[in-house]
Amino acid sequence: MNEDRLFHIGITKAQGAKYAILPGDPGRVELIAKYLDEPCRLASNREFTSFSGRLCGERVIVMSTGIGGPSAAIALEELCEAGLKAAIRTGTCGGISEGVIPGDIIIPTAAVRMEGTSREYAPLEFPAAADFGIVKALSEAAEKNGFRVHTGIVQSKDSFYGQHCPETMPVEYRLKNKWSAWKRLGVLASEMETAALFTVAAARGIRVGCVLHALWNQERKNKGYVDGDDFDLAAAIKTAVDAMKMIIAADKKIELHEENEAPESADKISAEQPAAETAAPEAEKEVTAAEVKQERPKKKMLAVVGPTASGKTDLAIKLAKKYNGEIVSADSMQIYKGMEIASAKPTEEEMQGIPHHLMSFISPSDTFSVSDYVRLASEVIDDIISRGKMPILCGGSGLYIRSLIDNITFAPDKPDEQLREQLNERYEKEGGEALLEELREFDPETAEKLSANDGKRIIRAIEIYRSTGITMSQHISLSKLEPSPYDVTAIGLAFADRQNLYDRINRRVDEMLKRGLIEEAESFYSSEKSITSSAAIGYKELKPYLDGKITLEAAAEKLKMESRRYSKRQMTWFRRDDYIRWIEVDRCDDVLAQAVRIIEDKEKTDG
Repeated sequence: MNEDRLFHIGITKAQGAKYAILPGDPGRVELIAKYLDEPCRLASNREFTSFSGRLCGERVIVMSTGIGGPSAAIALEELCEAGLKAAIRTGTCGGISEGVIPGDIIIPTAAVRMEGTSREYAPLEFPAAADFGIVKALSEAAEKNGFRVHTGIVQSKDSFYGQHCPETMPVEYRLKNKWSAWKRLGVLASEMETAALFTVAAARGIRVGCVLHALWNQERKNKGYVDGDDFDLAAAIKTAVDAMKMIIAADKKIELHEENEAPESADKISAEQPAAETAAPEAEKEVTAAEVKQERPKKKMLAVVGPTASGKTDLAIKLAKKYNGEIVSADSMQIYKGMEIASAKPTEEEMQGIPHHLMSFISPSDTFSVSDYVRLASEVIDDIISRGKMPILCGGSGLYIRSLIDNITFAPDKPDEQLREQLNERYEKEGGEALLEELREFDPETAEKLSANDGKRIIRAIEIYRSTGITMSQHISLSKLEPSPYDVTAIGLAFADRQNLYDRINRRVDEMLKRGLIEEAESFYSSEKSITSSAAIGYKELKPYLDGKITLEAAAEKLKMESRRYSKRQMTWFRRDDYIRWIEVDRCDDVLAQAVRIIEDKEKTDG
């Protein structure tokens, strides 16, 4: 063998990578490699077959490890020599717990060391445990894909037939007694490599996790369950690949964060600062900076959220009067000029002299992203606070509100213009539902939060995945490197009887029509418009009437129905946020008084 190649796995150190996915079966390597960009075969030696490619721009190796701990340990050792830092094993197992059904996904947190390989690395008292970050990524990936998943302890063995046919073994009594012990202790499943991999990883200082596919469960068969064996590993493979994308993305963010936090060069420091200051120990400076960062006070802010027509604007104005506040709109349609009636913007009279920000400042033909909103809203809030006033966030666009309050950071908005143009054309021809269904295939969590009318957001979510290999929901979950800078008291307006809200919505639509919604819609459709503004409820429902296809009564009823549906989606979104304190408007005699009590109670608790 070429001396430059690693003895068993057959690749050179230069062909190594920081990340690896490790199936046992050589036949599964090429199947997994199809998920990579630019996959290519590296080597095939003994049980070790390997491909390389890229995920999220990072080089990744897919390599088979064969059967059992010794072979898996060899693969891991030699990959470490080639620069490995994190790996996910994808393999198979047999269920021990009755709750494990063939086809289920199992993510081991640790493994019983009933094998011999790990004993060459650590005393038996040392636990074979998975890397927590990889377990978390695997769990999120499995759950987001809707797979049935179990997380817990598995048992690793050396002898396959010792547990499948223990009665044929001279040590039958020992094998059966231990099997009984594993059941009583809640061990999920039995397999052959996990304990060795976790222990080697600990010894070599790398991160390793594992995702297993349950082929069968002999305990369930013995108790009369009629389960067919399941040999389709697609779910486990997809879980491993999606989790690896999340891990790479998280690592990149940490690296970027560390680069941004890195001290300037000694030459620059000495040129700009007194010598006495540069003489301070570097570690002491870092601690001081961290302490200052932790002590930075959060910015106090009120928020009024809830469904359309619930009375948010009225309450926000009353709170602004009481607390010397200014209102920051959190409505994705009120940002557009000219869309006064459709977006239910308050009139000058209704504003009662209270300043309102982020309303009517861009043309309906302009594009505007959530990241644009977060940036602008942050600047407005800082300005309000600098003038000694209370910012009051008010609106029903849940994505805007959560992104701002939760301090979600976004990928740089550098679109693939060709891809975006193709997706825009498809949206116009096929409609939003077709693209939403496509998004649902790889990012069901984001798709669940959108409707077919959310054209721009659907297109952006597909574009991000196609460009980076990371879904929008994964990006959001990985983006919270810093805690929120805001101390928010959030008040939500709801209705005990949903029909009461629906009646308010119906009355609002009737009032909007009286105020000139039809004329506003005609003006809108005679001008250039963006996909986002075109999605505004209030215009598209009137378009068939403007085209002479339906009656005004039918269009008005359609508008009322879509508004009611929108209110349901808003409530579904906001109910996920446990920091919101709710007021049931139809059961409250004085909404303002109740809101003030909520604010004062929080101040007492925080104080």
